[in-house]
Amino acid sequence: MTSPSQKADLLWRAQTYVAAAQIHLQDNVLLRRPLGPGDVKARPAGHWGTAPGTAWALAHIALLSGTVGTELVPLLGAGHAGVAQIAAGWLTGHLAAARPQFTRDEQGLVNLCRSFPEVAGLGSEVTPALPAGDFLGGRLGGCLPFAQGAALASGPGRVIVPVLGDGECETPTTAASWLAAHALPGTPVLSIVHLNGFRMGAPSLLAGLDERDLTAYAAGLGWHARTVTVPDDGHEAFHAELAPAVADTLAGRRTVLFMRCLKGWSGPAAVNGQQVLGTARAHKTPLARAASDSAQRHALEAWLSSYRPEELFTDGGHPGPGLDAALAGTAWPRLKAPRPGPAPRATVRQQPDSRRRRCHSDPRPRLRRGLPGLQPGRTRLQPPYGLGGN
Repeated sequence: MTSPSQKADLLWRAQTYVAAAQIHLQDNVLLRRPLGPGDVKARPAGHWGTAPGTAWALAHIALLSGTVGTELVPLLGAGHAGVAQIAAGWLTGHLAAARPQFTRDEQGLVNLCRSFPEVAGLGSEVTPALPAGDFLGGRLGGCLPFAQGAALASGPGRVIVPVLGDGECETPTTAASWLAAHALPGTPVLSIVHLNGFRMGAPSLLAGLDERDLTAYAAGLGWHARTVTVPDDGHEAFHAELAPAVADTLAGRRTVLFMRCLKGWSGPAAVNGQQVLGTARAHKTPLARAASDSAQRHALEAWLSSYRPEELFTDGGHPGPGLDAALAGTAWPRLKAPRPGPAPRATVRQQPDSRRRRCHSDPRPRLRRGLPGLQPGRTRLQPPYGLGGN
């Protein structure tokens, strides 16, 4: 009989494998043979660093929700966690319900890997089309206040579980929203803060606090803190913290679970002599040239093989018996809203042509007037996170 910790491990390995495969592979998605240049995307795209910790949290939330008689509704605050959400959606079949081409078999996984990051219009970030996506990702800082509002409308036996990044916690919106413990006492919100040490390219502040200071910080805002380190403490320890945290939340005691981990853990520790694990280099894939670089391709194969996909999937790419049993024991509740009725017909006034022309006028003359040194062909618009960024 599979234990709860074994089920959690199966779910975590499967989610994390599919997440990494989406980013890197276009063929040979079950590693039936050694990876060749044609199996790997020439330009892999996607955010890796948050995926293993997000998958860990989602696996435990779904398992506990499926066994304790309490609905745990996960909400992902970091838009970059979408790769883990999509992996979970493929495993559960929710993705196939939204996009039928992504069936729960080998061909469906091939289709998903080749489609990522577009994913047939869903995109690579957190999507409301799948469980854990009721708060639309990409709006850093809004998940915790959104969860507070959702909890106000929750019925009995339901807990809203926002999974927040440590960088997200440095936004003014999230920082202020912890005070809802005083303004909205008793609302069932159990926050999981994913302390992987970085807010994109710089160290995060919360992850730099020791356990005593972290507990004091939470207590000053009205929250009882629990802390667990993954994967070091293991699945049993995480469950042992999460289950009583749910009970405390239902009893009216505001609780936050701090989940410490290294950014990009279970991925490559170093690439080309540079440390990756636990650094900003793990934000996206550290193996960007695996299609053309044999050393990186061997590293990618070793990375993917470490999740032991042969134990997770059948020859046809369906979930194997152990993984299938683990998935059957999960629940993925969503926020439910009344279906809106048909909107009344409105008369749309046609705008004058002059306004239409003004809205769609060529901006270049204005740019040249505002920036006298602007020269055609010699100007580059630089986004704040770099050309290879978000």
